[in-house]
Amino acid sequence: MASRHERVKVIIGKLKAGEHIPDVDLSGSLIGETQIVDVVKPLKENAHVRHVDLASNGLHEFGATQVAQMLKLSSMLRSLSLDDNSIKGTGAKELAKAIETNTNLHTLHLSCNRIDDMGCRRLAQALRSNSSLQTFCLDRNNAADEFGQEMGQTIQVNTSLRVLDLAENDIKAAGAVALAKAMANNNSITSLNLSRNSIGNQGATEIARMLQKNSSVQQLRMSWNTISDAGAHELAAVLPHNNTLKLFDIADNRVSSVGATELARSLQVNSAITVLYLSGNGIAGPGAQEVASALQVNFTLEELHLAWNCIVEHGAKALADALCVNTTLTALDMSANGIGKEGASHVARALTHNTTLKVLHLHGNVLKEEGPKHIAKALQGNKVLEYLDLDGNEIGPSNIKDLADAVRVNCSLQTLKLARNKVNDVGAWELAEALKVNKTLTKLDLTRNSVEEAGATELNDAICINNTLRELHLSYNRIKETGAMAVAKAVWMNTTLHTLKLADNEISEAGALKIAEAMAVSISCQFVYRRKSFRFPSCCTQLVVNAFAETESPNSRRTRPSTRWTSLATTSPRRWRTCWTTS
Repeated sequence: MASRHERVKVIIGKLKAGEHIPDVDLSGSLIGETQIVDVVKPLKENAHVRHVDLASNGLHEFGATQVAQMLKLSSMLRSLSLDDNSIKGTGAKELAKAIETNTNLHTLHLSCNRIDDMGCRRLAQALRSNSSLQTFCLDRNNAADEFGQEMGQTIQVNTSLRVLDLAENDIKAAGAVALAKAMANNNSITSLNLSRNSIGNQGATEIARMLQKNSSVQQLRMSWNTISDAGAHELAAVLPHNNTLKLFDIADNRVSSVGATELARSLQVNSAITVLYLSGNGIAGPGAQEVASALQVNFTLEELHLAWNCIVEHGAKALADALCVNTTLTALDMSANGIGKEGASHVARALTHNTTLKVLHLHGNVLKEEGPKHIAKALQGNKVLEYLDLDGNEIGPSNIKDLADAVRVNCSLQTLKLARNKVNDVGAWELAEALKVNKTLTKLDLTRNSVEEAGATELNDAICINNTLRELHLSYNRIKETGAMAVAKAVWMNTTLHTLKLADNEISEAGALKIAEAMAVSISCQFVYRRKSFRFPSCCTQLVVNAFAETESPNSRRTRPSTRWTSLATTSPRRWRTCWTTS
């Protein structure tokens, strides 16, 4: 706590001295009502400040009032974040008064502030007088239908707003209808987020009508809104005629294979959408087959998200067939679809033919033994894929060898996720041998794999040789003191690794001390995550602080003044980790 307050004091001092600080980031500083006055006063006077982040500071109505006074006087501030506070309706009303007169603010974030519908309505009213705000985020509050109607009236007259985020509120059909009717004639808003409300089919239908007339919306998010096939039918009917929508998110609704079929057929003629989210519906195999048919003739879609849809083997085969001819898709998410080893064989076939896919998510597909072998064989010849997610597929140690062999020769893969696969020490050894020769992999995730001392030692021996890996995730394993010694050696010798996650292992204080000593002389390794069973004693914290103060390097990503790190010397280990990882 003390270190956070010290950091605030340092920034306040610089602001009072008139230093050129365009970005003031005080997020997570726990300023509270007691210190907000001291923060706001120099912000009013310093003419260099352009962006202020006061998120997660325990601010209430009083804090919002102080910030509002600053907004009334500021002529240079461009963006303000008050996310994750508790300004409620009263604080929102004070900010609304400031917004009415402020003519310079472009971005305002008020997410998760317990603002009631009346406070949200007051903010909407204020925007009718404001002609500068372009991004307005009011997600995770308590806006309801009356706000939707009020905001609809605002949209009819406001011509500056570009991004409107209303996710996770309580807007139902009536509010959505009012917003959509207003949006039909609006030509300024390019991004609308209505996810996690309850607009239902009625709201979706009105939004579809809006898309017939609107020519400005490029991103539309409507996930988690209980939209079923009826709503999907209305949306599908207008997509062939809309030429501006680029991102369309209808994930986590109640769209079955019937609705998916209609949406897929609309994609066959739509030439604008580049990103489509259909995850978490119930499109099943038949719906996936229709989507695959669209992919064979659609040449604009670049990202397709189909996770959690129970498409099983038949859907995977159809998508694989499409990938063999499609030349535009760069990212595909087929996670948690039960495609099994048969589906994996079809995906592997596609990887041997496709020349554009760079990102592939296959986690939670029960690939087990044969599935990973098919994928591994395809990887040996594939020269395009950069990101592969195989988390949670029960691969096991005996089947990891094929993937390790692929990693040895593959020249494009940069990220490989293998969390929750029961890899243990045998699999860790195979991957370690591959890392010794691989020249492209920058991130390897082995979280929750029962890796113990021997596996950790082999991996860290590989890191001593490898000069491309930048992130290694080993959290939730069974690494103890011997493994920690190997980690310390790797950190000391490696010059490229900058992120090492070791949360929830069984590393003792002595092992933690060795790691800290190695970090004190390392110029590259920057992050060590830990909690619960991996605690840094105070002496280790001091060693790491000294490392930051003494080993500043032009090649290091650590660019903050050494005084910042000295101020963390008395910090608890948990806070030290948080400060460190946010640098």
